Amino acid sequence: IFRDQNKAFMEAMAVGGDMSIIGQFGVGFYSEYLVSDKVRVVSMHTDDEQYIWELGAGGSFTMQKDIEMTQFEIKRGTKIIYFLKEDQSELLEVRRLKDLVRKRFEFIGFPIEVYVEKSKEKEV
Repeated sequence: IFRDQNKAFMEAMAVGGDMSIIGQFGVGFYSEYLVSDKVRVVSMHTDDEQYIWELGAGGSFTMQKDIEMTQFEIKRGTKIIYFLKEDQSELLEVRRLKDLVRKRFEFIGFPIEVYVEKSKEKEV
């Protein structure tokens, strides 16, 4: 998503650059706030370092190099983590989430993976 614009963006912000540049990510990106209070984006381009963007629904954001790989190292690409609003718990249902991804991203030429953790309760 952010490719190698991370470094240029950080340099521009360090010298008082225009924060409105973040609006260039488009309406689709901002629509995430219909269901999320906060979004964390971990981005890595093969020729750059790994970065973490954290964006709040109120318009605030932070961006930093992920030197310690706190979000696990990704070799290339983008990992998006949604912090869902309380009333959006239906999106935690695997079937619902996979249906949405299939319907909304049908023509995307890149793989979209949904990681699922499964657990069983055992009485001891």
